[in-house]
Amino acid sequence: MDLVDARFIAFAAIGALFIVTPGPDTALTIRNALIYGARGAARSTLGIALGSAAWAIASVAGVAIVLEASLVAFTALKLAGAAYLVYIGLRSFRAATTTPQTARLRGGGPFTQGLLSNLLNPKAAVFFVTVLPQFVVAGDEPVRFALMLAVYEALLVLWLDLYGVVVARAGRTRVGVRIRVALQRLTGIVLVALGLRLAIERR
Repeated sequence: MDLVDARFIAFAAIGALFIVTPGPDTALTIRNALIYGARGAARSTLGIALGSAAWAIASVAGVAIVLEASLVAFTALKLAGAAYLVYIGLRSFRAATTTPQTARLRGGGPFTQGLLSNLLNPKAAVFFVTVLPQFVVAGDEPVRFALMLAVYEALLVLWLDLYGVVVARAGRTRVGVRIRVALQRLTGIVLVALGLRLAIERR
């Protein structure tokens, strides 16, 4: 059986569409690119990628399926994720006057934010539970799943890292410096709004 076939390409295409659609991952990448520069955005991306990989593996192990089936578990995780997004958004206001040159990458900072943001987002679990099985059939080799996950992660890292570099460079331009604080606060508003939407959104 060919590892790369029409099913594989279709999954990669849908995964790419899911990745480029603006959401919490994109907003967090922009936030940390403005505060910490490209390095901070890259660390966020690594955390996000690890979180999505964990959800993919959990879906195969059945953990994410249990989450999808349990209203209580889903709601608890959703509210925790919403609260975290609101918390990160509010912190953006506090850090709005900090420049990428003076901001410190303390500990796991952006990496931890990216990881928790993804792990506390039940929509990430739902994606792998509902989409991935449509492109896997009985008899598929484990290496096929590993390759599918690797391609998804590569697309995710490439897109968000590119986003982070562009935002970080724009923030250092003469015009960018003037609007960076306003944009950072706007990103904070977006994160808070995403958190509130997640809290009230149904499955």
